[in-house]
Amino acid sequence: MCGYGRLTWGSQRTRMNMEQKPKSNKVSRRQFVKGTGAGIASILASGVAPMAFAKTTKQITFTQSWIPNGGSAWIYTAAAKGFFKKRGIEAKISRGFGSTASAQAIGQGKFDFGISSAPTATLQTVRGMKLSYLACCSYSSAMGVVFLKDSGIKTPKDLEGKKCGSVVKSGEYPFLPIFGENAGFDWSKVNVVQVDNKIRTGVMLQKKVDFISCFASSVVPDVVNKGYEVGTFLYKDFNMPFYGYMLITQPEMYAKEKQLCNDVTEATVEGMRYYMQNHEEAADIFFKAVPEAGMTASKRKQFEIEIDLYTHIMTTPEISATGLGSVDPKKYQGMVDLVVKNLAKPGDPKPDLSKIMHLDQMIDNKYKITGSELATIKKLGAPGAKALG
Repeated sequence: MCGYGRLTWGSQRTRMNMEQKPKSNKVSRRQFVKGTGAGIASILASGVAPMAFAKTTKQITFTQSWIPNGGSAWIYTAAAKGFFKKRGIEAKISRGFGSTASAQAIGQGKFDFGISSAPTATLQTVRGMKLSYLACCSYSSAMGVVFLKDSGIKTPKDLEGKKCGSVVKSGEYPFLPIFGENAGFDWSKVNVVQVDNKIRTGVMLQKKVDFISCFASSVVPDVVNKGYEVGTFLYKDFNMPFYGYMLITQPEMYAKEKQLCNDVTEATVEGMRYYMQNHEEAADIFFKAVPEAGMTASKRKQFEIEIDLYTHIMTTPEISATGLGSVDPKKYQGMVDLVVKNLAKPGDPKPDLSKIMHLDQMIDNKYKITGSELATIKKLGAPGAKALG
């Protein structure tokens, strides 16, 4: 848990000697100009700057979706670089316990703002949780399958007849048959071995299964950091447009505090933008905010892979076409349709995106990333692309 951006301000009081009567209550324009000019000159000569009064600080609570890592550490960059502070905001940041838990905690008002994976938050919306969506903070959930390069798997068709380690409660699991259909193979010919999430990666490394289904952004950095080369088939590459993290709040918050919501959104996006282009500084900020995350050289190396991977994931057409934080409405609707079709219960309503998506402020030239800036981000994200195989 970490808090940044507290603004403090004070005032100086002057005392009037009540026993001394002022000579006159009237001040001529000439006397006023002369007096204030002399006062300003006196202040400048003394080297003391005039006092600036800040607006009252607004304190907010912000929850991540999981333990702090390179996929969401931009929130610490936003705080440490003063992007919240300059908008009169102090953000208290907490770790999360899964995207379902974060979406529910935000919807219930336990946190003012936070992030949840787009498919998970969508499912919560389908099931009745009231949420407002403010910005996209990650352009892919990186759901799909991961395998070791020496497994012999080259194409999705090679998955037939193989063993897959899966956690049935993991977000990618319900969509595996659709992945098979879209990728041109029969998922029913895969031998699925149900495993606990604590051993899922291990059973692949021990070659007890041929591949695993997972969120690659969570698994790949750990596996690559251990010295293995991996390959991936991600849903996003097979007409399954699952976005990553979304910045969310309650509808009541957006209705009553629209300016605050806009300010939080801008601070967050500004943090993401800086984070992607300043990896070393972002790492220093993160390990200062979360010391336990960098206690070993291995953990620091894993963070480097995570930030590389995050930067790569963010290099999508949206950031150049409509701006960082925006989404492609057609793609997003396609994701919602997949969630409703495969996870909704009979009678569950289909979300009306026109009422819950508030990303209009993202469509602005100041958020577009193009030219040399885009080239820099792509270069810094290249190791992340390589890590995915």
